[in-house]
Amino acid sequence: MDFPLGPVERVRVGANTAERTPCPNRIGALEKIIRSYPEKRGEFVLEPTLGMTFDSLGEGYDFYNLYSWEHGFGVRYGKSRLNPQRTKTMQEIVCWCSGKPAGENTRSCRCECPAMIRLLRTEDNGWYITEQRVRHNHSLSVTCAEKVYWPSHKHIDVYTKDLVRQLRENNINIGKVYSIIGSLFGGVGNVPFTKRTLKNLCGRISKEQADDDVKKTIEVFAEIGSKDREFTYRVLADSDSRIKNLMWPNGSSRMQYKYFRDVITFDITYRTNLYDMPFGLFVGLNKHFQSIILGGVLLRDEQTESFEWVFSKFGQMMDGNAPKTILTDQSRAMELAIRNILPGTVHIWCKWHVLKKAKE
Repeated sequence: MDFPLGPVERVRVGANTAERTPCPNRIGALEKIIRSYPEKRGEFVLEPTLGMTFDSLGEGYDFYNLYSWEHGFGVRYGKSRLNPQRTKTMQEIVCWCSGKPAGENTRSCRCECPAMIRLLRTEDNGWYITEQRVRHNHSLSVTCAEKVYWPSHKHIDVYTKDLVRQLRENNINIGKVYSIIGSLFGGVGNVPFTKRTLKNLCGRISKEQADDDVKKTIEVFAEIGSKDREFTYRVLADSDSRIKNLMWPNGSSRMQYKYFRDVITFDITYRTNLYDMPFGLFVGLNKHFQSIILGGVLLRDEQTESFEWVFSKFGQMMDGNAPKTILTDQSRAMELAIRNILPGTVHIWCKWHVLKKAKE
């Protein structure tokens, strides 16, 4: 069987339907089924029955979708009916293979499958099953690897989303996140969504976190600046107004640089886990042979243009005073940037990096 490819646009008609107010004393359909399962012990856990009620249309869809996962098919919203107030009063949830293909000789999986449930609205804005058709006219998916290709099963439930969000906030990479979720489902092969779906979710989470982190960073800088008048920072944005490079020194660093700028080092061996951005540090040495941090920088990449921006802004923030000598690793892009921006500065390779390369 050929599965549908790509996203499918769902057209919604009518006003948003009101939902029944959840009652703490009312047990939901899913909870009832799970509680009663140890007594009946069948092959399948979920079985829709006539008269089964739900607090919302979404709850009914999720229940039937879980049922379809057990039996090996996908679901989607079908026909609906509106009342004169344009409020939905009937909704069919059908097998993904319901309906006719758009044209002949297509790879569509639609074969007029009759399997479905029909939901009607109750007086208290709940929903109940008024009709159910169980029979399918096509083969069903057997393994988890086949089931995940039904579009309705590429959805990640809210509880798993919360877990993924917490793991990503703790800098866990996507591969490990997928393995952790796989352990919850008894194995990676049993996870009810693909790794690509997880990657797309992590991308959305990272974007949300990035937007929030930028706001928090600027707020922190504003707070530091209110206490430290000499604190300053520079930002380079790309064509999409996203932060590309971010650099800052505090007042103490700028003051110490005036006296200890004879020899400094610039090291970008650090790398953040969440955004995979190189983090660079300007480090000097005071008269007590103690290391002093002169500034920090986050970079989008390690190209010559980025390094030219870094060294240019570093000199500006240090009142236009270039360092006399700078030690770096053996980066060709950095070497070219120093030659262009700091022509009067002696550039030396760091001994530690040279010996490390020699051993490799």
